[in-house]
Amino acid sequence: MRATLRNLEDGVPDPVLARRAARGDTAAYAALVRRSLAPLRGFLRRLGAPADLVDDIAQDALVIAFERIVDYRGEGAFVAWVRKIAARLYLKDLRARSRLTPLDLEPEAYSPAVDTGLSLDLDAALERLPSIQRLCISLQHGAGYTSAEIGAGLGLPEGTVKSHIARGLARLRVYLGSET
Repeated sequence: MRATLRNLEDGVPDPVLARRAARGDTAAYAALVRRSLAPLRGFLRRLGAPADLVDDIAQDALVIAFERIVDYRGEGAFVAWVRKIAARLYLKDLRARSRLTPLDLEPEAYSPAVDTGLSLDLDAALERLPSIQRLCISLQHGAGYTSAEIGAGLGLPEGTVKSHIARGLARLRVYLGSET
């Protein structure tokens, strides 16, 4: 019976499942969680969250999403909405733990990847970036935050955030072999 319910919910759009979840249908919310958990965890890893925090932040974000499910308007994928919640939680954790030190803001020396004929995976390429560049890029392109919002969250000037994003994207192009 459980497998049958899962199959029925696989094709149901996120907004429909969210409305059901808002009315107390826990199976509908479980379907949203099943769809969202892996991409959410991947997003948090791309932000630079340590492995021991990824599951905690993902779980906290999903709990908050459950509590605020009526706020989900269905204008985008549910996972995109939860990503914004998770990004806020991760930034809050960064500030609380003071993990973002001035040393993290200094550019790290790098050399372009040697062309081995193999393309690098985006996650691996992101890991090669300095942590501040990876964080700014992931917050903007993964969670949809503006440079001003990222700056406010990290306590950096907007221009500095834009510089980190531009430099990081340039490095990603080199790492991924698409220098155009």
